[in-house]
Amino acid sequence: MKTVVVAVLLGIAGGALYTASPLTAWCAALTAIVLSLAGRGLPPSDRRALNIVLVAALVARLAAVGALFIINIPMHDDESVAMLSGDEAYGLSRALRTRDVITGAPVTRYDYFVASDEYGRNSYIKLLTVIESLFGPTPYSMRLLNTLLFLVAAILLFRATRSAFGSLPAFCGLVVMLFLPTLFYWSMSLLKEPLYLLGTTLVITCAVAFARAGTASSRAFALAGTAAGLAIVTDLRPGGFALAALGIAAGVACLLFFSLPLRIRIGAAVVIVLLASAVTSLPAAQQRMTSALESTAKTHAGHVFTVGHSYKLLDEGFYVNPAPAASSQLTLTAAEAARYVFRAALSFMTVPLPWQLASTRELSYMPEQLFWYALLALLPFGLVAGWRRDRLLTSLLAGYVLPTAAALALTNGNVGTLLRLRGIVIPYLLWVSAVGFCAVLQRLSTASSESSTGTATT
Repeated sequence: MKTVVVAVLLGIAGGALYTASPLTAWCAALTAIVLSLAGRGLPPSDRRALNIVLVAALVARLAAVGALFIINIPMHDDESVAMLSGDEAYGLSRALRTRDVITGAPVTRYDYFVASDEYGRNSYIKLLTVIESLFGPTPYSMRLLNTLLFLVAAILLFRATRSAFGSLPAFCGLVVMLFLPTLFYWSMSLLKEPLYLLGTTLVITCAVAFARAGTASSRAFALAGTAAGLAIVTDLRPGGFALAALGIAAGVACLLFFSLPLRIRIGAAVVIVLLASAVTSLPAAQQRMTSALESTAKTHAGHVFTVGHSYKLLDEGFYVNPAPAASSQLTLTAAEAARYVFRAALSFMTVPLPWQLASTRELSYMPEQLFWYALLALLPFGLVAGWRRDRLLTSLLAGYVLPTAAALALTNGNVGTLLRLRGIVIPYLLWVSAVGFCAVLQRLSTASSESSTGTATT
């Protein structure tokens, strides 16, 4: 009898939830499936720990979304809901306008203009439009769907790194990824980052699975996952496919190069430097490189003159006459280009320095910025320790970051934008740094133990 009563109550609750928010009901069902599969095949202790971490992350995000809803109740109407950024508002508004055009609702010429505008067009906007058309306006339940996408990516990385590096580094990376403030923020946002993260994670983890597959069916499944990841990122971000392909290529190149004996590596490095010097000395090659850097420099200069806290990478004279990237006449000499590249690399790692924080909001970011510095400091130790444990995954995680980090470093000029977009590479760096953190702890523990033993013997 109790079972029947419980079933009836659950049915009523489920029906009420589906009536109030169909997408939330679907997210709840999908979340239950994801949680049931997340720890499959793991030892009971690891499975319990994983479930605790995942449930805690979900509860924290549900609480944040609920608080956002309650706080913004006075401002809710047909044209306004709680938004965390302007990009969120633009994406949801465009999806709703496109939905109205598709469904034949009363619209204006401006609605047609927004729906067909090339600016901001990407596959995430299309996904938002489809979901808004199927489920109606979903500004809050869409946050739950993005949370689920982020969670799946975190689980995939956890499973891959646990198999490669062990439980402790994998759990350290998972906890940081799920609760680091910036990643926490955009994991439940209405932005494209969670979907992009899932796509890039599929590319990396399925590439590793393909290399280690023991059967034809396993290789086919891994290849399909890699293709799915590439399909996801292709239309999400400009050059998404190229960045993903270059990332995998860089990872494979690192794996092949550092797997060679030291003597051969030194000889190969010398040959590579000589070839690069010979190629770059050609006028045609110099012109292409300079043109490419001028293009990224124009984009950077455009970011400098946007609203917010900016930083500069070019010589000061390039900022005297601001111009949009499309109409900029900016040109660089070889020396100017070299200084620009050096400043871009340095700024990507250091901006904003603690004394550069210019607002209360930026000051609140200081703990995470200090954590970013610690992440970079642990990275060399993680690369060495990770290479000893699993060369393939370490190479792919590190190599995958290089082209994306280069693109972000050369094109940004706004602190807020840099902090948001740097989150694209943090999920991959932090797992390598987690390995370095555990290796340092182990080294310190061993040294302390040896010191204690030596003292006792004396």
